[in-house]
Amino acid sequence: MDTRFNTSDIYWPAVVRHYRVSAGLNQTELADRLAVTQTMVSRWEAGGAAPSRRVQDLLFDLFWADSATISRDVWMQRIAHNPCMVFVVDQDGVIETASRGFARLVGKPAEDICGRRLDELFQGDAVTLFERLHHAGFFQGRIAGAESAELYVSREDEADSFFAHGLHRPVFMPGPRILWLASGSEVTEQNYQDVRIRLGGPNVLRKAI
Repeated sequence: MDTRFNTSDIYWPAVVRHYRVSAGLNQTELADRLAVTQTMVSRWEAGGAAPSRRVQDLLFDLFWADSATISRDVWMQRIAHNPCMVFVVDQDGVIETASRGFARLVGKPAEDICGRRLDELFQGDAVTLFERLHHAGFFQGRIAGAESAELYVSREDEADSFFAHGLHRPVFMPGPRILWLASGSEVTEQNYQDVRIRLGGPNVLRKAI
């Protein structure tokens, strides 16, 4: 799973347009928020130039402010204490934060999960989903969200497995970098099959605007 990545790989036309449209702004209004000209916003969206580092950080802060009322650090802490299935993965496939609920399903303490790559812990659907997200440009800002049905199978013991229905979205963090927020719930095998039939496959990705 070779996924080496750097911030220059972020696809700024999609990120800029996605924020602008989701916030209900025209190019002039976004330009005012970023203290640039409308012409510059137009160039970013057309791929003729990339935003400066100042604007990149500001844009990611605007994404965050529009979706959360707490700091990123507090948000990470709350995920860690969440009793439901939630985890956060970076562009290299490393789990940065895992909830108590996810740790319970995996059968390991959260500290034994965080800092490890998905493909060290699991085989099958979870790794395949990460690879599909990565190749589709999720960590570049090209994907707005996804829905999936996965079978999580432990690499250490294949008997340790569970079915899950998941929802996935990007989280815009300082760096700038985009993380994968995965949330979901354990389901029965029948529910897993039903979701796959509804989706027409193991997962469905929704492209950024």
